[in-house]
Amino acid sequence: MAASLIDKMPSSKKAVRIVQDQNNEILSRLEAIEKGINRNFARIEQADNGINDNLNFRSEWLKSANQSENNRLETMLWELYRKEGENLLEAKCRFFYGLSPATGGLRALQLGCAQLLKEFDSLCSEHNLRYWIAFGTLLGAVRHKGFIPWDDDSDLGMMRSDIVKLIELIQNDDRYRVSIIYDAWNFCKQVRFMYSDIKNPCFLDLFIFEETSNPSEDTFDSLNQLRDEMIEELKTASFFPEWKEKEFIDPSNPISSQVETVFQSYRAKAIKKDLISDKTDEQGMVWGIENLNDLNGYRWICNKDNVFPQRTLAFEGVACKAPSNIDKFLTEVYGDIYRLPRDMGTHCPHVSQEQIAALNQSADERN
Repeated sequence: MAASLIDKMPSSKKAVRIVQDQNNEILSRLEAIEKGINRNFARIEQADNGINDNLNFRSEWLKSANQSENNRLETMLWELYRKEGENLLEAKCRFFYGLSPATGGLRALQLGCAQLLKEFDSLCSEHNLRYWIAFGTLLGAVRHKGFIPWDDDSDLGMMRSDIVKLIELIQNDDRYRVSIIYDAWNFCKQVRFMYSDIKNPCFLDLFIFEETSNPSEDTFDSLNQLRDEMIEELKTASFFPEWKEKEFIDPSNPISSQVETVFQSYRAKAIKKDLISDKTDEQGMVWGIENLNDLNGYRWICNKDNVFPQRTLAFEGVACKAPSNIDKFLTEVYGDIYRLPRDMGTHCPHVSQEQIAALNQSADERN
């Protein structure tokens, strides 16, 4: 019927109708193809989700199996190492304390830092400045009675008010200096206590802690969020490309004052939000906003009685100050400190190979 009607149409209209019908047929076919493609894509997506879920499951299973195997092997190792009549903890303490110390330039650097720590402790005691050993230095003091054999730096915590006093104290002291470096990689301010002699690479890292009236995880998270906002502002600042190119700048570089202005503006915001305080008698303490982010993700906030009054702990024969609650910090930051460490021989160096080589040469000459 449709064909006979088309035959009776004028040739021009007949051609249009034929083209329309052909187009409709093509559209119908394309629609069917599209539906088929969509069905195939849905199947592929479903398969991908299944594959990804399976891969994620297998990955987690492999991690778990690997951890189980490591635990099994480590347990066997400790049982083989343990002497008769010795408990497991005693065996582990004996193992770590018995590890061979560093040698050559690295050991010379460690001993130089230990001497600097001894002088720093005397200076702080004389002028009522509070500090405590932290991070790997605290771990080394407990586990090795000194430096972790592959470590090359010393970590100390100080309240901001005490760092300010320290900087003022040694301005006219020709023996020491406080080095300040603005780090574009970690968006932080590195504060180091050093000898005045710039050829001497020994240093003590000083990490800034603030007073807080509310030492809670919520306070830390809010302060951390503020730090994230600070980092975003630094990234979009006009001076950032030049800072990033130079990577590390000291106060002699004009950019440093602009970076410091941003740091101080966000510290002022933290004070306004009642996250930190300029008072010196608050009940809590928290990680300073211009410190680098903690690599372990640890929330550095606590009641001050976990640190003060400090206790005395030996480090390379130096009687230095340590937090009152040593177990809290070591356990919460590192977990089981007597597990075989994963960074043996892979510790990120803080001193250049050229400086280590120079110390190696000096050590050889003395021997």
